[in-house]
Amino acid sequence: MSEPIVYTITFEEGHWVARDPSKRVRGVAVALSLTQMERELNQAHVWAWPDDTPAVELSFDLPEELSDLVSEYQREKRLAEAHTRKAAELARRAATALTGLWSEPDTARILGISKQRVHQLKVG
Repeated sequence: MSEPIVYTITFEEGHWVARDPSKRVRGVAVALSLTQMERELNQAHVWAWPDDTPAVELSFDLPEELSDLVSEYQREKRLAEAHTRKAAELARRAATALTGLWSEPDTARILGISKQRVHQLKVG
């Protein structure tokens, strides 16, 4: 698959507008919703490049205060996902270690989770 095309998306006069700053695609695409925009861009890519269709990526040109807010949210979301993965791995390790010493119900009480979850962690 060829290099994705990253469109800059703005909201103008009640419509979403997509422009390709790389100029691989000339003109603009206009849609009432981002879902519609992405669907139409994907369809246009398949039509224009049937053998090597580039992916569609959207980059939003937002006012600075909103851009900062969205960036902070995305940063925190990535951190939360990383913490969730680490917590899941620690839960698995703790359930395995504790059930080597005590019962699943006792392990569940120590970890503050259900005994069914302890069993899932232990076997999965």
